[in-house]
Amino acid sequence: MITDIFTVAWKELGEIFTFGDVRGRSKFSLIVLIVIFGIVIPLQNGREWVSSPVSAMIWAWMPFLWVSGVVADLFAGERERHTLEALLATRLSDQSILFGKLLAAMAYGFILTWVIMLVSIVTVNVSSGRNGLLFYPLQTTLAALVFSILISGLSASIGVLVSLRAGSARQAQQMMSAGMLVLFLPFMLIRFVPVEWLGYLEGVARHIPLIQIAIFVALVLVVIEAILIAIAMRLFQRSRLILD
Repeated sequence: MITDIFTVAWKELGEIFTFGDVRGRSKFSLIVLIVIFGIVIPLQNGREWVSSPVSAMIWAWMPFLWVSGVVADLFAGERERHTLEALLATRLSDQSILFGKLLAAMAYGFILTWVIMLVSIVTVNVSSGRNGLLFYPLQTTLAALVFSILISGLSASIGVLVSLRAGSARQAQQMMSAGMLVLFLPFMLIRFVPVEWLGYLEGVARHIPLIQIAIFVALVLVVIEAILIAIAMRLFQRSRLILD
Protein backbone atom coordinates (compact mmCIF):
# COMPACT_ATOMS: atom_id res chain seq x y z
CA MET A 1 0.00 0.00 0.00
CA ILE A 2 2.86 2.40 0.81
CA THR A 3 4.30 1.86 -2.66
CA ASP A 4 0.91 2.54 -4.26
CA ILE A 5 0.50 5.74 -2.25
CA PHE A 6 3.86 7.04 -3.45
CA THR A 7 3.02 5.98 -7.01
CA VAL A 8 -0.20 8.01 -6.97
CA ALA A 9 1.56 10.95 -5.28
CA TRP A 10 4.34 10.96 -7.88
CA LYS A 11 1.79 10.89 -10.70
CA GLU A 12 -0.15 13.78 -9.11
CA LEU A 13 2.97 15.88 -8.58
CA GLY A 14 3.88 15.35 -12.21
CA GLU A 15 0.48 16.64 -13.27
CA ILE A 16 0.66 19.60 -10.90
CA PHE A 17 3.99 20.74 -12.36
CA THR A 18 3.27 19.79 -16.01
CA PHE A 19 -0.48 19.93 -16.37
CA GLY A 20 -1.99 19.34 -19.81
CA ASP A 21 -1.23 21.93 -22.48
CA VAL A 22 -0.27 24.65 -20.00
CA ARG A 23 3.15 23.29 -19.03
CA GLY A 24 4.91 26.53 -19.84
CA ARG A 25 2.34 28.64 -18.01
CA SER A 26 2.49 26.33 -14.99
CA LYS A 27 6.25 26.61 -14.75
CA PHE A 28 6.05 30.36 -15.34
CA SER A 29 3.62 30.70 -12.41
CA LEU A 30 6.06 28.87 -10.14
CA ILE A 31 8.89 31.15 -11.25
CA VAL A 32 6.74 34.21 -10.54
CA LEU A 33 5.97 32.95 -7.01
CA ILE A 34 9.64 32.29 -6.32
CA VAL A 35 10.69 35.69 -7.67
CA ILE A 36 8.05 37.63 -5.70
CA PHE A 37 8.32 35.84 -2.34
CA GLY A 38 11.93 34.74 -2.61
CA ILE A 39 13.53 37.85 -4.10
CA VAL A 40 11.33 40.96 -4.36
CA ILE A 41 9.75 40.97 -0.87
CA PRO A 42 12.99 39.95 0.95
CA LEU A 43 14.82 42.75 -0.87
CA GLN A 44 12.22 45.23 0.37
CA ASN A 45 12.49 44.03 3.98
CA GLY A 46 16.24 43.46 4.19
CA ARG A 47 17.64 41.99 7.41
CA GLU A 48 14.22 42.09 9.10
CA TRP A 49 13.07 39.33 6.74
CA VAL A 50 15.16 36.82 8.70
CA SER A 51 15.33 38.51 12.10
CA SER A 52 11.64 39.24 12.69
CA PRO A 53 9.63 36.53 14.53
CA VAL A 54 6.76 37.31 12.15
CA SER A 55 8.69 35.36 9.51
CA ALA A 56 7.73 32.09 11.19
CA MET A 57 4.04 32.92 10.79
CA ILE A 58 4.54 33.90 7.16
CA TRP A 59 6.33 30.68 6.25
CA ALA A 60 3.86 28.61 8.24
CA TRP A 61 0.77 29.97 6.45
CA MET A 62 2.21 30.28 2.93
CA PRO A 63 1.61 26.57 2.14
CA PHE A 64 -2.13 27.07 2.64
CA LEU A 65 -2.12 29.45 -0.32
CA TRP A 66 0.00 27.19 -2.53
CA VAL A 67 -2.01 24.03 -1.79
CA SER A 68 -5.36 25.82 -2.20
CA GLY A 69 -4.38 26.68 -5.75
CA VAL A 70 -3.94 23.04 -6.84
CA VAL A 71 -5.93 20.82 -4.49
CA ALA A 72 -9.32 21.65 -6.01
CA ASP A 73 -8.25 19.86 -9.19
CA LEU A 74 -7.49 16.53 -7.46
CA PHE A 75 -10.88 14.91 -8.02
CA ALA A 76 -13.10 17.56 -9.59
CA GLY A 77 -10.54 18.28 -12.31
CA GLU A 78 -10.06 14.62 -13.14
CA ARG A 79 -13.81 14.17 -13.27
CA GLU A 80 -14.04 17.01 -15.81
CA ARG A 81 -11.20 15.58 -17.93
CA HIS A 82 -12.79 12.10 -17.76
CA THR A 83 -9.60 10.59 -16.36
CA LEU A 84 -11.03 9.78 -12.94
CA GLU A 85 -12.79 6.67 -14.22
CA ALA A 86 -9.52 5.24 -15.52
CA LEU A 87 -7.81 5.85 -12.18
CA LEU A 88 -10.65 4.29 -10.20
CA ALA A 89 -10.66 1.27 -12.51
CA THR A 90 -7.07 0.34 -11.59
CA ARG A 91 -6.06 -2.20 -8.95
CA LEU A 92 -5.16 0.64 -6.57
CA SER A 93 -7.10 0.62 -3.32
CA ASP A 94 -9.30 3.52 -2.25
CA GLN A 95 -6.86 4.39 0.52
CA SER A 96 -3.91 4.44 -1.89
CA ILE A 97 -5.67 6.85 -4.24
CA LEU A 98 -6.93 9.13 -1.47
CA PHE A 99 -3.71 9.28 0.53
CA GLY A 100 -1.60 9.53 -2.61
CA LYS A 101 -3.46 12.63 -3.72
CA LEU A 102 -3.28 14.07 -0.20
CA LEU A 103 0.47 13.46 -0.04
CA ALA A 104 1.01 15.10 -3.43
CA ALA A 105 -0.87 18.25 -2.44
CA MET A 106 0.95 18.42 0.90
CA ALA A 107 4.35 17.89 -0.69
CA TYR A 108 3.70 20.62 -3.25
CA GLY A 109 2.86 23.05 -0.44
CA PHE A 110 5.77 22.55 1.91
CA ILE A 111 8.43 21.83 -0.75
CA LEU A 112 7.59 25.04 -2.61
CA THR A 113 7.67 26.91 0.72
CA TRP A 114 11.10 25.49 1.60
CA VAL A 115 12.47 26.39 -1.83
CA ILE A 116 11.25 29.97 -1.46
CA MET A 117 12.75 30.10 2.05
CA LEU A 118 16.16 29.09 0.71
CA VAL A 119 15.96 31.59 -2.15
CA SER A 120 14.98 34.37 0.27
CA ILE A 121 17.93 33.55 2.55
CA VAL A 122 20.31 33.81 -0.41
CA THR A 123 18.66 37.08 -1.46
CA VAL A 124 18.96 38.67 1.99
CA ASN A 125 22.59 37.59 2.36
CA VAL A 126 23.52 38.97 -1.05
CA SER A 127 21.79 42.29 -0.40
CA SER A 128 22.31 42.80 3.35
CA GLY A 129 24.82 40.22 4.58
CA ARG A 130 27.97 42.30 4.40
CA ASN A 131 28.67 41.93 8.14
CA GLY A 132 28.24 38.17 8.31
CA LEU A 133 26.00 35.32 7.30
CA LEU A 134 22.30 35.92 7.97
CA PHE A 135 19.94 33.08 8.80
CA TYR A 136 16.64 32.53 10.55
CA PRO A 137 16.83 31.85 14.31
CA LEU A 138 16.67 28.16 15.15
CA GLN A 139 13.19 28.42 16.70
CA THR A 140 11.88 30.27 13.64
CA THR A 141 13.38 27.68 11.31
CA LEU A 142 11.93 24.72 13.23
CA ALA A 143 8.53 26.38 13.52
CA ALA A 144 8.47 27.19 9.80
CA LEU A 145 9.44 23.64 8.82
CA VAL A 146 6.97 21.90 11.14
CA PHE A 147 4.01 24.19 10.61
CA SER A 148 4.52 24.36 6.84
CA ILE A 149 3.89 20.60 6.79
CA LEU A 150 0.91 20.83 9.14
CA ILE A 151 -0.69 23.74 7.29
CA SER A 152 -0.10 21.96 3.98
CA GLY A 153 -1.94 18.98 5.45
CA LEU A 154 -4.80 21.19 6.65
CA SER A 155 -5.24 22.80 3.24
CA ALA A 156 -4.94 19.45 1.45
CA SER A 157 -7.51 17.81 3.76
CA ILE A 158 -10.02 20.62 3.26
CA GLY A 159 -9.35 20.65 -0.47
CA VAL A 160 -9.89 16.91 -0.87
CA LEU A 161 -13.28 17.16 0.83
CA VAL A 162 -14.25 20.06 -1.40
CA SER A 163 -12.94 18.39 -4.56
CA LEU A 164 -14.77 15.15 -3.80
CA ARG A 165 -18.16 16.87 -3.68
CA ALA A 166 -17.68 19.70 -6.20
CA GLY A 167 -19.23 19.35 -9.63
CA SER A 168 -16.33 21.06 -11.41
CA ALA A 169 -12.80 22.28 -10.77
CA ARG A 170 -14.00 25.89 -11.02
CA GLN A 171 -16.66 25.29 -8.37
CA ALA A 172 -14.12 23.59 -6.12
CA GLN A 173 -11.71 26.52 -6.55
CA GLN A 174 -14.46 29.00 -5.68
CA MET A 175 -15.33 27.05 -2.55
CA MET A 176 -11.66 26.93 -1.52
CA SER A 177 -11.36 30.69 -2.06
CA ALA A 178 -14.43 31.29 0.10
CA GLY A 179 -13.03 29.00 2.80
CA MET A 180 -9.72 30.85 2.70
CA LEU A 181 -11.51 34.13 3.35
CA VAL A 182 -13.28 32.60 6.35
CA LEU A 183 -10.00 31.32 7.80
CA PHE A 184 -8.29 34.67 7.39
CA LEU A 185 -11.29 36.67 8.59
CA PRO A 186 -10.05 36.78 12.23
CA PHE A 187 -6.77 38.36 11.07
CA MET A 188 -8.71 40.93 9.06
CA LEU A 189 -11.00 41.79 11.99
CA ILE A 190 -8.26 42.04 14.62
CA ARG A 191 -8.01 45.80 14.03
CA PHE A 192 -11.54 46.16 15.40
CA VAL A 193 -10.75 44.36 18.67
CA PRO A 194 -10.54 46.79 21.63
CA VAL A 195 -6.99 47.66 22.61
CA GLU A 196 -7.71 46.61 26.22
CA TRP A 197 -8.58 43.09 25.09
CA LEU A 198 -5.44 42.81 22.99
CA GLY A 199 -3.36 44.05 25.92
CA TYR A 200 -4.90 41.44 28.20
CA LEU A 201 -4.26 38.64 25.70
CA GLU A 202 -0.69 39.82 25.22
CA GLY A 203 -0.16 39.77 28.98
CA VAL A 204 -1.47 36.22 29.22
CA ALA A 205 0.69 35.09 26.31
CA ARG A 206 3.82 36.47 27.96
CA HIS A 207 3.38 34.05 30.86
CA ILE A 208 3.11 31.03 28.56
CA PRO A 209 6.31 29.73 26.91
CA LEU A 210 6.17 29.93 23.12
CA ILE A 211 7.10 26.26 22.83
CA GLN A 212 3.98 25.29 24.77
CA ILE A 213 1.80 27.46 22.53
CA ALA A 214 3.42 25.95 19.43
CA ILE A 215 2.91 22.38 20.68
CA PHE A 216 -0.72 23.10 21.55
CA VAL A 217 -1.44 24.61 18.12
CA ALA A 218 0.34 21.71 16.42
CA LEU A 219 -1.75 19.16 18.32
CA VAL A 220 -4.95 21.02 17.46
CA LEU A 221 -4.00 20.97 13.77
CA VAL A 222 -3.21 17.25 13.89
CA VAL A 223 -6.60 16.50 15.47
CA ILE A 224 -8.46 18.66 12.93
CA GLU A 225 -6.64 17.04 10.02
CA ALA A 226 -7.30 13.55 11.38
CA ILE A 227 -11.03 14.35 11.57
CA LEU A 228 -11.08 15.78 8.04
CA ILE A 229 -9.21 12.78 6.63
CA ALA A 230 -11.58 10.40 8.42
CA ILE A 231 -14.53 12.21 6.82
CA ALA A 232 -12.84 12.04 3.42
CA MET A 233 -12.35 8.29 3.82
CA ARG A 234 -16.07 7.90 4.54
CA LEU A 235 -17.01 10.00 1.50
CA PHE A 236 -14.54 8.29 -0.83
CA GLN A 237 -16.78 5.63 -2.38
CA ARG A 238 -15.40 4.37 -5.65
CA SER A 239 -18.73 3.29 -7.14
CA ARG A 240 -20.36 6.62 -6.30
CA LEU A 241 -17.51 8.62 -7.75
CA ILE A 242 -17.70 6.68 -11.00
CA LEU A 243 -21.45 7.28 -11.21
CA ASP A 244 -20.95 10.99 -10.52
